[in-house]
Amino acid sequence: MILHRIKHFESSVKKEKVVDHRIETNGIVGDKRMNWNKLIRLLFLLSLATAAIQAIHAKDIPSELKSESVEIQNILQNESAYDGKLVVIEGKIVDECGSGCWFIIDDGTANIYVDILPNNFVIPQKRGSNAKVYGEVTTKNGDTMIIGKMVEIGGEIYS
Repeated sequence: MILHRIKHFESSVKKEKVVDHRIETNGIVGDKRMNWNKLIRLLFLLSLATAAIQAIHAKDIPSELKSESVEIQNILQNESAYDGKLVVIEGKIVDECGSGCWFIIDDGTANIYVDILPNNFVIPQKRGSNAKVYGEVTTKNGDTMIIGKMVEIGGEIYS
């Protein structure tokens, strides 16, 4: 009985031996090089993904943000003329949502609320940073604001 259990244990143990570059496990022959080939393919795919991400960050500033900036004071003084228009504003982020879905920007002439959540993106906490915003001027509950479509902060583009 004990001898039978020992033989059963020995037959269930994985037995490997290396012949040339092949591994033989319990009678099944595999190639050690296959594991290296898989690793090389994985590293190649990771390097492609990294290059793609770097290309996105290194791309030129989108043409929308190259337009001449409008002073916030001009927007607020001429609400009806700017309502529904796409504009670019620049200034310092003076207040912001904790989750990054809105912020208030001040260009030295005035400040304005920028809501970016309607366009399904957020920004990281950047209070005190200079920003450039491309968005649509709108009025909500009597307050003029901008629905941001694109934001540039420190060379990073968010949209």
